[in-house]
Amino acid sequence: MEEGKLSENEINEIVRDFSIDIKATQRVAFSNQDIMPEIKVFRVVPENIQNPLYKDINFPTDVYILHLPDIVEISCFSHLVGEELDKKCLKIGEVCAKVIQELWPFEEENTLYYDILRAAPGYRIWEGFQKLGKELKKIRIRPHYKIVSYRRHNPNSSQLVTLFKDYSSLPRNKELTIIKPDTEASGKTSSFAVGQLIKEATKRKNRVKEMIITGYISAPSLDILQKLANQYNFKIKILAWGNITALYSNNYDMPIYGLDEAAWREKGELRKLGSIIPAEIFKDYLMYFPPGADQPGDWSARQSFVDTGLKMEPGEIQKHLKNSLKFINNLYQLSKTQSWYKAWHEEIFQNELKALKETLLWNNQKTLL
Repeated sequence: MEEGKLSENEINEIVRDFSIDIKATQRVAFSNQDIMPEIKVFRVVPENIQNPLYKDINFPTDVYILHLPDIVEISCFSHLVGEELDKKCLKIGEVCAKVIQELWPFEEENTLYYDILRAAPGYRIWEGFQKLGKELKKIRIRPHYKIVSYRRHNPNSSQLVTLFKDYSSLPRNKELTIIKPDTEASGKTSSFAVGQLIKEATKRKNRVKEMIITGYISAPSLDILQKLANQYNFKIKILAWGNITALYSNNYDMPIYGLDEAAWREKGELRKLGSIIPAEIFKDYLMYFPPGADQPGDWSARQSFVDTGLKMEPGEIQKHLKNSLKFINNLYQLSKTQSWYKAWHEEIFQNELKALKETLLWNNQKTLL
């Protein structure tokens, strides 16, 4: 699609219709010349947020948004999977590591990398730090919902169990910085994982002084994360990929904007959602993002391989593609009847539906070889 195809009036109409907060951030200038020119980082200014859905959220002090063209592509294109996705995540992972170092310098000897299995290793932040010469010690946990959680996250953390954990790298008598890449939708998995970590750290007479979280992060999850920080007396620091996302009523899907397909399917409710995203990068997404789509998707299923703690196993790419094809088509059927729907929305949906079908066919042929 042509860049700059949309008029300011069209953009502003979408912003108004979906209460998208495009004026709630400030651009951050970096002194480090190694930060690549296409990188943009923004700090969220909570007092400038207008969306009524977020008025009661207790935002952490340090909430930043990282923009990179690769993040735009991953967020907009559900068909982007496997090796192509891995390559983009490796690039983003290195950028994340650089930005984290610039924003929050840390002592390597007192810093641990917390892997939330299976999905979080796919963010490739670990490899990013390795490229910078930092070999951070890892701790790992694999929380698991007893009830199947695809597009239906149970907000009750009692449904979570631990399938694997390894805290052997925890030191003794230290003040620790924890770096935790993860998808933060409802924030309930983090509540569980952080609680387990604090318990183990306390046994060794450690104190967690700060936690740096990076990945796709929803606005509602920030409230949960800040409450965790208050409960356990540490500082929370956020580097979100692309935007602070909206969150569906199912506590799973994380769109930039659009209709809550789950609310419509289950209750017949037309619920409009909008994210927190800087105006200057919102335009980069607008001509490619199917309204209502889940930006991370089923993150572990999109990966070539995922870490269970005990072994590496193939991601469920075919399952992700089939689910995404059904989901995007549902969004298309719902959205095309709405007054805000334009010809360029039609083009976005048709392009992504076509790409999903082609990728599904190609991946199926590849699997059969």
